[in-house]
Amino acid sequence: MGQKGSSGLFRAVSAFGVVGFVRFLEGYYIVLITKRRKMADIGGHAIYKIEDTNMIYIPNDSVRISHPDEARYLRIFQNVDLSSNFYFSYSYDLSHSLQYNLTVLRMPLEMLKSETTQTRQESFDIFEDEGLITQGGNG
Repeated sequence: MGQKGSSGLFRAVSAFGVVGFVRFLEGYYIVLITKRRKMADIGGHAIYKIEDTNMIYIPNDSVRISHPDEARYLRIFQNVDLSSNFYFSYSYDLSHSLQYNLTVLRMPLEMLKSETTQTRQESFDIFEDEGLITQGGNG
């Protein structure tokens, strides 16, 4: 399965990223991206589609304490097809809209920090600058 290096360690798997960790009844598994395909570029940022994943039990199988329902839970989780519609990028935040990302990328760092602090501390009216009257307001 793995390749032995000069340090005596074995390479279990090569991966492009970590999807996450999951725990059932016996312990934790790490879910790794083992195959990817480049789908797009957004502003010079590569967007990849997950093609294949691999689950590895942590810790090693030699210290595993068996539970009768573990295989069932594992099978149910593996029925989720992570290769169907899961995308990722190393440098672009796919959890926000393009408009938001472009706005954030154009802001100087100092301005971004002060704006983040300000929006947490006070609410604002999006129509205030337009001179429109809002419900319950006079502005």
